[in-house]
Amino acid sequence: MNTIKTIFILSALLLFSIFVACKTENKTNSNSTPTTVSHEEMEMESKIDRASQEGLKGNTDTAEGRHAQHESLRDNFAHQDIIILENPFQLEKNTKNDLQEVVKAYLLLKDAFVNGDLKKIDDASAEMEQRVAAVGTSILQEYGLAAWDQHSKLYCEKLKELRHIKGLEEKRSYFSHISEVIYCTIKSFDLKDGLELYATFCPMALDGKGAYWISEDKEIRNPYYGDKMLKCGKIEETL
Repeated sequence: MNTIKTIFILSALLLFSIFVACKTENKTNSNSTPTTVSHEEMEMESKIDRASQEGLKGNTDTAEGRHAQHESLRDNFAHQDIIILENPFQLEKNTKNDLQEVVKAYLLLKDAFVNGDLKKIDDASAEMEQRVAAVGTSILQEYGLAAWDQHSKLYCEKLKELRHIKGLEEKRSYFSHISEVIYCTIKSFDLKDGLELYATFCPMALDGKGAYWISEDKEIRNPYYGDKMLKCGKIEETL
């Protein structure tokens, strides 16, 4: 009798242990799903926060796609230290007009290189330098001011050096640097409004190193070769 009672008690204890183990496992499983979801949500919130901090706006996927486009193009630039804002700095009208005048002056400089006219190149570079100096900066703040401060110094430095150098090919080397800066200015301050602009690349420019320029026309007119290879180039990005 005692043996039967002992077996009964042991069986009851075993069943109780199994019951407790199952309850514990179920509880663990029931808690694991919310924990995983919460982690994913936290990751998503973190990405959105980072996107906001880095200046991406609107739909995150679309913004990241646009950013990846100009980043992949700029990855090929000869000069990697030029500031480019991921979220364009919002300008008031007068300052935006001033910066668009800088872009127009650049386009005149580009045309002078297409024509290979040294006097027009020097005149256009002086005009562009004046347009840069005329940009009102009172509205610029923080990262917008930092970007334009760097860009304007690069413009003035390279435009002066361009005029100082005598040879056409040497001047074209400086033009390629200025072209990379103007790309970053257009992207950083959203200057494409009212302008059709294209980032174009010639793989043979500068002794095969390749170089970019900005054009207001889809028609290829190469500023690095002029009449020698006027049609050499490819549009890499519509700005």
